[in-house]
Amino acid sequence: MGDGAVTEQSQQFQAIEAPSASWQAERERTPGSVRVGATVASDAVALVASALAAAALAVTLERVPVFERLYAVFPASATGHALLFVALIPYWLFMLYAFGLYREPGRSIGGSGMATGLDGLTALTVGSWFALVVLIAAMGPEAPVAGLIVFWMLAIVVTPGLRWTSKALFWWRPAFAERTVIVGAGSVGNLLAQKIAKHPEFRVRLLGFIDDGKPVRSGGPTFPVIGSLDDLGQVIEQKKVSRVIVAFSRARHPEILNVVRTCAEYGVKVNIVPRLFEVVSSRAGVDDVEGIPLLDIGPVELGRFNVLVKRVFDLIFGSLLLLVASPILVATAIAIKIDSRGPVFFRQERMGRRGAPFRILKFRSMTAGAEKLRHELDDQNEYSGPMFKIRADPRITRTGSFIRRWSIDELPQLFNVMTGDMSLVGPRPLWVEEARQCRGWTRKRLEITPGITGLWQVLGRSSIPFDEMVKLDYVYVTGWSLSWDIKLLLETVPAVLAKRGAY
Repeated sequence: MGDGAVTEQSQQFQAIEAPSASWQAERERTPGSVRVGATVASDAVALVASALAAAALAVTLERVPVFERLYAVFPASATGHALLFVALIPYWLFMLYAFGLYREPGRSIGGSGMATGLDGLTALTVGSWFALVVLIAAMGPEAPVAGLIVFWMLAIVVTPGLRWTSKALFWWRPAFAERTVIVGAGSVGNLLAQKIAKHPEFRVRLLGFIDDGKPVRSGGPTFPVIGSLDDLGQVIEQKKVSRVIVAFSRARHPEILNVVRTCAEYGVKVNIVPRLFEVVSSRAGVDDVEGIPLLDIGPVELGRFNVLVKRVFDLIFGSLLLLVASPILVATAIAIKIDSRGPVFFRQERMGRRGAPFRILKFRSMTAGAEKLRHELDDQNEYSGPMFKIRADPRITRTGSFIRRWSIDELPQLFNVMTGDMSLVGPRPLWVEEARQCRGWTRKRLEITPGITGLWQVLGRSSIPFDEMVKLDYVYVTGWSLSWDIKLLLETVPAVLAKRGAY
């Protein structure tokens, strides 16, 4: 080994200044630990409430004909099991912990999201089956079977609901906010800073950059360089930093390694933006070759089996959503007809999978003949790329403004899902002229069935530029899984309620 290699290797293990005693004391109460504590507390309250309600409802259900046979086998099910259910609360909390429900509040940016309710459903369901077997084996006919069923039905609704309520009511306090710095003031670091700034719900307070150079300015909120790489330990202590994000610093490899080791010494959470992040999905698999992780980037097309699974999922849940949304569909149709002249529905040719055109169905939100006026408004287009968006579009009706803000105009696309032209989750279906302007690898998005919702809609809709939208489409298909579709559907709910990027 040459002298140069020895020198570089020694730099990787240079001494790191240890944190001071005062810092060690302050680290006992971090935003992550506060978030986890609040989540555990809300779960405990939800489980106790579900347990007490289940014991009370079991008495009422004894008179329901459907439960008569169940009570004939387990006659003691409806009598005083509240204390037993409450005593099992530590068991339920352990099940939630075992399924990773307390990792996200403490580790991930923004804490846990609504999609964690799916993991909570799994944890509570598995826990209920196990508890059911144990209680029947231990108590026989006196086992609280009906009460346990009612408890499960309540807990899977109350627990995620109270989590969301707790986050909305209490997480705005300073103790929950993560004081964060980004290592790397280049274009990637600046882009990341802008994206974080757009999401106050993350409860991330971005302090600035750590770098040896000047930041790259590219519009949006600007943040200062508050120190060099050698100052990181000092910045962590003085600014009370709880998270560091490494985003393509111009520093050399050994210096970045020392950044990570410094963070580990101070007990600070670290995130690293991967190279080629434009094509790496958050769902990317990881292989291992003797300790070296390899990211698996999937093909830009779903296999036949996955297409079949996705189609079956669309048919089942699309039918359920149509049933649930039917009163809203009827009410909206009446409102549109009363508000302005013209048809209730708007039909337009869009580009589907493999470039096959189809007619998309939406509620009409504009005046009749609005398409003919589009070219007159081209100079007012506020959206980058081939798409057309105007925040204060003069063609939008009063009812149209309301249904667009709440994404109600998209609901008729459920009929497109049932016919197979669209999917519940997938890339946004582009207008034929917009799709023809896609060039090169961006045309890969046409290999996927377009969807009602997807990464673009969940993350920001019209606030996300066209080129980033296409990247998100690419990332979606390379990391597709049925669980990710379910997660995106769940995350669509808060995105719609927050009217994120809707106009």
